[in-house]
Amino acid sequence: MIRESKYSFLYQAADGSIMRPESFLNINKGRTLSASQLRALGITKVKNESYKQQATSVKLTQRQTKNNE
Repeated sequence: MIRESKYSFLYQAADGSIMRPESFLNINKGRTLSASQLRALGITKVKNESYKQQATSVKLTQRQTKNNE
């Protein structure tokens, strides 16, 4: 079973295989790949259809509630 990615995108290789951005964090000092790195590797970014945006923080929600009162 494939774990959910915390990113809104995935990487797709030229052969069509899909890779998660988390796989590259160790080789790129904890960052996702830059556009030039993607081009050099022949990888493209694709939208992650199963991505669900994280809920906002409780403090932000409480602040918005106070402003609406």
